Amino acid sequence: MIENYLPFFLFVVAMTGTPGPGNLTMMAIGQTTGFKSAMPFLLGLAAGRLPLDILVACGLGELFTASPVAATAMKILGSAYILYLAVKVLMIQSSPQKIDKRFTFVEGLFLHPLSPKSWAMTIFGFSQFVDRTAPLAPQVIVFLASFMGGLLLFHSSWCAAGALIPKFVQSRQTLFCVNLIMVTLMVGATGYAMFS
Repeated sequence: MIENYLPFFLFVVAMTGTPGPGNLTMMAIGQTTGFKSAMPFLLGLAAGRLPLDILVACGLGELFTASPVAATAMKILGSAYILYLAVKVLMIQSSPQKIDKRFTFVEGLFLHPLSPKSWAMTIFGFSQFVDRTAPLAPQVIVFLASFMGGLLLFHSSWCAAGALIPKFVQSRQTLFCVNLIMVTLMVGATGYAMFS
């Protein structure tokens, strides 16, 4: 993997840069409470992603994919959690007091471990790009660092894009409609990833 890093790098960019539960949630949060207030949630996303990658590197991914019960439980929990985040985004948008209702580090912690997309891309990435005949530790370090870099770059970029929306849209009703569209996309993308 280290010798042929470019294909893996392109895979990381495609997986972490495209719309998904993490990016769309960060965009909705950025639009609702601003970029700076989303940083605890972003750090929670990163902290939750790291053990997922390590568990897959240790072989848990194969166990997870072999169990239909675990996969179904993940889909149910993941869907419920995304719905919780979507409702919270809309409630914050409709409330005049946003400061006391920001997203927390702990809320971010659970998004990636409950996202089948995160599990799928990690399992696929390990199966396609890690050479089991070569020393595993350096490859795992490169894998973790690459995905963490992509996560931080793209999640924060989507959040910054969301935070720009209120600068161009002044109407409170229009902002709520924009937020409703983003939340619908967030739930829709999650549903597609989980049940397609």
